[in-house]
Amino acid sequence: MGTQPLLFSLQDFYGGSIRARLAVAHILYPHLARELAANEAFARMLAQAVIFQKELARIMAALDLGALCAVCGGRAGGGCCSSFMAGENDVPQLLLNLLAGVPVAALREDDECCFLDETGCLLLFKPMFCLNYNCRQIRQGAAPARMRRLEQGVGRLLQQQYALEQLLLVVLRQRGTLAG
Repeated sequence: MGTQPLLFSLQDFYGGSIRARLAVAHILYPHLARELAANEAFARMLAQAVIFQKELARIMAALDLGALCAVCGGRAGGGCCSSFMAGENDVPQLLLNLLAGVPVAALREDDECCFLDETGCLLLFKPMFCLNYNCRQIRQGAAPARMRRLEQGVGRLLQQQYALEQLLLVVLRQRGTLAG
């Protein structure tokens, strides 16, 4: 008896619960990891995205965003990293994180984002809202030049993530894994 080919829909990738999308990413990962690592364009783009993410992490650290966000998130009802925000992640983003070596898993079952632990978000590649949102405390606490640097870093990473996701979708459609 042969194995059933993997076939997913756009609904599987972008709809349903975050746990369902996480399961799809984990199903796809072992079937794609070797193929995508051998795809020169994809591997090069993923490596560049990791560089952009590390650069952005340095910019965020210089602004002390980790401490600022932790204080806010620790308050009752505080923080923008809610369980609702976890649902902004889609299968391509989760799969990109897995391909970059992030052990993506739901870490919690409370009102906070399931990808958040005591050290922060475990994801390298995040939804646009997570990267673009800057609350009043961040905007007021950072000099305009530092905010511009933050926005530029976010822009570079989001552009690279988008390009990677588009290439990933092309590969998935070509191999018959993604319908539509």
